[in-house]
Amino acid sequence: MGIFDSIKSALGKGEAEPDVTVAPSQLLREAGLDPSGLKFGFATGSITVSGQIADETERQEIVRVLSAIPGIEAVVDQLVIAAGSDAETQHATQAATEVSEPEQSAGPADPAESDAPGEPAEAEPRTYTVASGDTLWKIAERFYGNGSHYTKIFEANTGVLDDPDRIFPGQKLVIPE
Repeated sequence: MGIFDSIKSALGKGEAEPDVTVAPSQLLREAGLDPSGLKFGFATGSITVSGQIADETERQEIVRVLSAIPGIEAVVDQLVIAAGSDAETQHATQAATEVSEPEQSAGPADPAESDAPGEPAEAEPRTYTVASGDTLWKIAERFYGNGSHYTKIFEANTGVLDDPDRIFPGQKLVIPE
């Protein structure tokens, strides 16, 4: 027994208050959700959740449970819907890891998508939604076959990115040709 415990006992406050803090993963388990694979980050008044989930319904339930935690004013959702789940759900939430495939040739990605014969199908720039574990180097390797072209991606996204070493899941990047 330490000196502070002695003082507490002498003042009649020897009973420790029970810790009523419950971990977010425990709250999710109690709500019937599997928290394995999820990561949590904490800031004053907010909680960040990231990881892969099965579908949009699970996303909504996780956010609902976490926003009910006392003292949490905001839930920062960085969840990604796992590949192989319902394609409509992925499209509706924009949580799919890859929005468009890199082109294999100089022509349109899919000739069937052309508006007219010989007209390129791509009216909008090619984009990519950052997934957990991505770096600009890895993204450049995927789209250009060489990671050292990451500067092209960074320069095309200076409105979104401040530092080429700091990208976050959920960010939508323009991938220049």
